[in-house]
Amino acid sequence: MVHYSNDYFFKKGLMNTPKHHHPDSLRIYFLTEMWERYGFYVVQTLLVLYLTLHFRWTDYDAFALVGTFTAMTYISSLLGGWIADHLLGQKRAILIATLILFISYVGLAIFPSRQGLLTALAGICVGSGLLKPNISSLLGNEFPLNSPKRESGFTLFYIGITTGIILGSTIPNLFHRAFGWPIAFLSAAVGIVFACIIFIYGIYHYKITDYHPHQYSRRGIGYTLLLIISLYFCNLEIFDYPTFANTAFTAIVLLCIAYIIYASNTAKGQQSRQNIVIGLLCLISTLFWAFYFQMFSSFALLISRIVQPTLFGIAFPAPYYVAVQSFGLILFGILIARRPKDHADIAIQATHIGKKFFMAMLLMTIAYLATTIILYFNLSSALLSPLLIIPVYLVISLAELLLSPVGLAAITLLASPKKVSTMMGIFFVSLGTGGFLSGKLASLAAIPKTIVSINTLKAVYSVAFGKMLCLLVLATILCFFANLMIKTLLNNKE
Repeated sequence: MVHYSNDYFFKKGLMNTPKHHHPDSLRIYFLTEMWERYGFYVVQTLLVLYLTLHFRWTDYDAFALVGTFTAMTYISSLLGGWIADHLLGQKRAILIATLILFISYVGLAIFPSRQGLLTALAGICVGSGLLKPNISSLLGNEFPLNSPKRESGFTLFYIGITTGIILGSTIPNLFHRAFGWPIAFLSAAVGIVFACIIFIYGIYHYKITDYHPHQYSRRGIGYTLLLIISLYFCNLEIFDYPTFANTAFTAIVLLCIAYIIYASNTAKGQQSRQNIVIGLLCLISTLFWAFYFQMFSSFALLISRIVQPTLFGIAFPAPYYVAVQSFGLILFGILIARRPKDHADIAIQATHIGKKFFMAMLLMTIAYLATTIILYFNLSSALLSPLLIIPVYLVISLAELLLSPVGLAAITLLASPKKVSTMMGIFFVSLGTGGFLSGKLASLAAIPKTIVSINTLKAVYSVAFGKMLCLLVLATILCFFANLMIKTLLNNKE
């Protein structure tokens, strides 16, 4: 029996109220992304510890690589989206991504040298870049354009992502403690196999289709291979030569700005203004993620050094705080997704999106303010209680929920159908740029190996997070004005 999405029947006029229901295929996107995120967060949550404990890197070097890896993972989405839009289609891009990720995770496990590490990380960036923008784009294609269920659908999708993060930040840590680093990284390869099988099943069972048909040719396949190989070696060069990263990231950001300007100038009326709104949302997103990704660098080492390693007598290492943050995402996500949405007009929906982005920045500011206060008033030699840090992570989880799934829904709502994967790639570039800036920002909290006393570590971290808080306040003010511009653009009906 052939299965069609609700959107199909809506477009054919055979179904009157599909916009009030989620597409059946949502479960496929949910589970596929859950297992893909499991594999990625095996690496993301363990990487800074792997570098400082296994390779004995300094904080400065570890923060630089973690920030660059995070950045290139998301920035690669720009090319991954373009390849899907112009050469492969979303489905084939995702399937190729799972193969690249599998090989990379296996390589990370069996080649424990520095070069093996960098080679595997470059491959993970390429695979994630091909997968991330395209699976989100396919989900957006399942909803009618004015469906009020779009945002809640992406929130449920994000809960799937979060479930993968919980698994990826807890189970691999147990594997590492019991069997060593290789088994933890091999579990990431198993996760991506599950993701691939689930997605293939969804393609055939739910007849998942790309945004528009593609004409495949040998030349197109050749271009695809050339672009993927070029992207891989570009990532590898950036990892090998960090000074090259500054130039590369600047060029990528300028390219994205130029593309948004081009898309705005060539579009007409409302679509032109919507493209500008996408650019403003990407600006806010960049600033948000620069502070969010501290969870995997400065926050992770802070917890490992000055926070008690147990909670109620149970081992509670740094990666578990990411799981706590993810549990918060699920809890808040279920509550938000159940709220009725009746804003069908694109301009009204996008205006609400701008407000939520600004609220996310406010919540992030509250989280950093709380962290700074905790450090300032606890400068003794005693380790901090995990109960002081857990609420900070829960506030960050609510902030993330107001920005990330909302942003994914916004791109599929605001972008032209012919450019949706490319625009999704640009949105992920904002995450990548934020990740790169997070590496720079984390250097404020880099601790020399000569400092080992708890009270001195606390004092250094107190000053560092105070500086981050000041920068965050300035960024939040900038986002306030960006949100005003979004309202102005969307209220212009000319």
